[in-house]
Amino acid sequence: MRKWLVGLLCIVGLSMGFMGSAIKPQSSQAASHSLRYFPSALRHTWYHYDGHGRYDRVTFGYKHYREQNYYDGWTVYHGKIHYRNLTTTHISHHPNWTFATPFYIHHMHWVNIYGWNQTAGDGEYYGVKVRHYHGHRIRVMSEANGAGIWTYQHYYATRKVARTLGNKHFKGVSYDG
Repeated sequence: MRKWLVGLLCIVGLSMGFMGSAIKPQSSQAASHSLRYFPSALRHTWYHYDGHGRYDRVTFGYKHYREQNYYDGWTVYHGKIHYRNLTTTHISHHPNWTFATPFYIHHMHWVNIYGWNQTAGDGEYYGVKVRHYHGHRIRVMSEANGAGIWTYQHYYATRKVARTLGNKHFKGVSYDG
């Protein structure tokens, strides 16, 4: 009986060891540092047509971005990303700074932007992918949020394309609601 119990404990211990080693590579792949600048695919001015004659706009530069949205009035947000060691426990207070990390999910590369001192929430996700619409290849920047990285609107490289496609839903995209 005692040999059986020791054997069972050995098997449980080994299986836990294998499970632990299977989990560790995933956690070590998580970003430990933030981006120093925005990827070149994002660096552009992007437009979203709201269907009421207004265009939301997001402009990404090398380190800066500016977002202008209409919701019960115009709001403008300016941000500048800063490099940050994500494993540090002491973070200096910078209320106007942001940091960004790369992320891959839903067959798409995203940049996840957080407030420098943000302690809750998932931040905003921005990702660019070429999509097809009536035989045409169109660069689409998707904006998403939430734990499931749910897309809630798309931006386009020109106002004309933004007005034409509006709130078009594309196949294979995970949308909120």
